[in-house]
Amino acid sequence: MKLLVASSFSRTTKAIQKSLAKSGFNSDDITVVSNIDDLLNELKTDIYHYIVTQYCVESADIWQLSKLINSAQFSAHSLPIYLLEESCETDIPPILAREHGFKVVALDKLGETLTAAYAHNQAAGYRRGRDNFPNNRLLIIDDDEDAAFFAFHSLKDEYEVDMAYDGLRGYKLWENKRHDLVLLDLMLPVMMGDIVLEKIMEIDQNQPIIIITGHDKPDNHKEFLLNGASEYLCKPYTMADLKVQCRTILHRAKLIYQTHYLRTKLDSLGNLFWLLDQAILINDDEKTKQIMSAIKGMLPNNLSDDYKLKLKASDIYSPPKQALIPNKIEDRKAAFRDKVMLI
Repeated sequence: MKLLVASSFSRTTKAIQKSLAKSGFNSDDITVVSNIDDLLNELKTDIYHYIVTQYCVESADIWQLSKLINSAQFSAHSLPIYLLEESCETDIPPILAREHGFKVVALDKLGETLTAAYAHNQAAGYRRGRDNFPNNRLLIIDDDEDAAFFAFHSLKDEYEVDMAYDGLRGYKLWENKRHDLVLLDLMLPVMMGDIVLEKIMEIDQNQPIIIITGHDKPDNHKEFLLNGASEYLCKPYTMADLKVQCRTILHRAKLIYQTHYLRTKLDSLGNLFWLLDQAILINDDEKTKQIMSAIKGMLPNNLSDDYKLKLKASDIYSPPKQALIPNKIEDRKAAFRDKVMLI
């Protein structure tokens, strides 16, 4: 197995190499690139099996990187992308990661994850290219085996479907695989559907869940929707109705997760800017550099050269006029401190 590692920081590169070495990977199996051009050139050689990357490489974040690799020009060469979890300032929802063609993996799980994926792909007759993106994952939890069977065969061409016939097994299955959508019956053995819903909501309040039941009660619809369910579907229902509901709920869920992710990212940036302000006030240069590095990782620099020149010529970049006195270094420092205090 050959890996293409995209990393702009030597510390991150060494951490990846060390983790992979523990899993039996040889240095000859790993090629490291630090910029986009080298990544694309290596990608076109078609000798690699996976890409391992940090959140931001050169001027591109993971969203831009995935879009580029899976674009029409490179789609014939595209590979599964594994994003290092430790390089992300905020958690990325799995449904968004799958939608954009990458998986998030922790550093200590990297080697075993790649090894398992390689074995699975070899057995399945893997072909490189954009068509290998997995379908959304769907979990059916229903003790009515006939109903589960019909739902499975109706949805299996559109989704990667798992089934469970009791509440506890269904919950454990979801906990392990974190499906994009859950079809949840209420009257279940071992663990009732309302308990399964409650336990899932404790972990992920945005998890899409469609309640399916043959024992409808007047207050159930309101109760379950207010407690986190996405939709409430009474048996009997047609497979056409089920398909429409699944597509609608998943589309809405992706928008909700995207909004939540962006809000979380904005909060993280706010925290970093506050820490930056504190580091500047106490003249802690080392801490300032660390925080600026974290901010740059979350906000990659995609400015054109012309716009950079425009910014440099603006009042925002230029020092205050009273500080532009030849050889008055201390005056310039004082003016800068005054300007910082006003921010």
